[in-house]
Amino acid sequence: MSTGIALWIVVAALVLAISLIRLNVPTQTSPLPPGPKPLPFIGNALDVPAHLAWRTYAKWRDTYVGDVIFMRVFGMPMIVLNSLGGVVDLLEKRSSNYSDRLQAEMVTLIGWNWTLGAMEYGQKWRRRRRIFHQHFNQTAVRQYKPQIRLFSRQLLKRFYEEPEEFEHHIHYVLGANILSVAYGLEIAEKNDIHIIVAEKAMEAHVQVVIPGSFWVDFMPFLKYLPAWIPGAGFQKKAADWRVNTTAMKELPCQSVAARLSERMSHLEGEALAAEEDVSKDVLGLSSTNPVLNIDQIASTITSLVLAMVLYPDVQKRAQAELDQAVGTSRLPDFPDRESLPYIQAICKEALRWQPAAPFGAAHRSIADDEYNGYHIPAGILILENIWAILHDPMVYSQPEDFIPERFLKDGRINPGVLDPSVASFGAGRRICPGRYYSELILFIYVACILHTFDIMPALDENNQPIRPEPKMTSGSVSFPEPFKCIIKPRSALAEKLTAET
Repeated sequence: MSTGIALWIVVAALVLAISLIRLNVPTQTSPLPPGPKPLPFIGNALDVPAHLAWRTYAKWRDTYVGDVIFMRVFGMPMIVLNSLGGVVDLLEKRSSNYSDRLQAEMVTLIGWNWTLGAMEYGQKWRRRRRIFHQHFNQTAVRQYKPQIRLFSRQLLKRFYEEPEEFEHHIHYVLGANILSVAYGLEIAEKNDIHIIVAEKAMEAHVQVVIPGSFWVDFMPFLKYLPAWIPGAGFQKKAADWRVNTTAMKELPCQSVAARLSERMSHLEGEALAAEEDVSKDVLGLSSTNPVLNIDQIASTITSLVLAMVLYPDVQKRAQAELDQAVGTSRLPDFPDRESLPYIQAICKEALRWQPAAPFGAAHRSIADDEYNGYHIPAGILILENIWAILHDPMVYSQPEDFIPERFLKDGRINPGVLDPSVASFGAGRRICPGRYYSELILFIYVACILHTFDIMPALDENNQPIRPEPKMTSGSVSFPEPFKCIIKPRSALAEKLTAET
């Protein structure tokens, strides 16, 4: 018998033992929410879609007649909330019970568990969240407008010089923007080590953050197996990824070590060590993409570029509004926001049309609960299906289409239409603390891009326009699949404005 076969026999025996133990747990008087029928041992592992799972779960609302769907993957119970009502009732109104996080084994193995998004709910999390909030609340983010303005201009210059690399420019400039805010770092024009490390760390994050992405999440004992045993190859991946996640936290801190030392000069011993740890975490949190939604905003801006290719009339109306409100002799700025309702509507529709984080981050219940007559067990994972909420045809007609006008009434933002931000940035006590900062970036970047550039379909060998499909990738952050387009200055004046940045 080979080593690999013997290993999986042991695994199957352990899974069977766990399942039998669970069968002996006293049943609850209330039923579990509806969901697909599980198989012995593996539960609903085969029901979990490998691609665009949020679309499948949204369809299950009709299949299982309800917005709360229950599954069990091996020994891990989870529910999917397909409506805003369920999100508000559980994650908002009962947030004290639904603000925990699963300590997924792979997240810990790659060294990502120090971030706010992955940290367990408790005093350690609250302290870091409180400090972070002081610097990125709705009022505090105003101090970062000069940096945001500066980097929006840098993005325009990059679009002008290398328009075919627009996706790379969006990522790079956004990364440079937050590193400037968090650490005061000046980022190199190309191949900056801080950006490279952060991008590699984020690649790892996207791979592991969805619960159950690796078998070790279901069967933690696998982490003790050596990497050479068949089925334990995740060990080598974890070791490689950990190098970058650690460097992302430590490397920038070395640049501000003098400032940190001065601020903590009155401390010593354990107090000094504890404060250094908190300071590194908070600084690291500021530069990590999940907290400030930098990857999500990069996805949203890329989706906006795709939408302009597919919906030229939207682009023309936006540019007409910009020309009237801003003129052609300068670039848009934050004081112009109130006179640009259509640009505001475009930003809202960009958040809604292709949600960058279709599930957000899974919450975890602390104690048993009951909801709408169903039993919600302690320790269950709760997935907020943001895509389903923002594509509910009862709320947004023609949800697959990019229609900014849905947010307008009589030339103003219509408060009667659900703002996508109530779902796109998460919910409850775990709502993204960097959402206000992200919204500032989204507005000024979108306004400046549309004010200075025409975005058009690429041409084939016969000079015919190529209409790209709005296809998205799977993962914790969903991006438009690669597409080509033409980006060129709208006019000689627009070219001059871009060149002057």
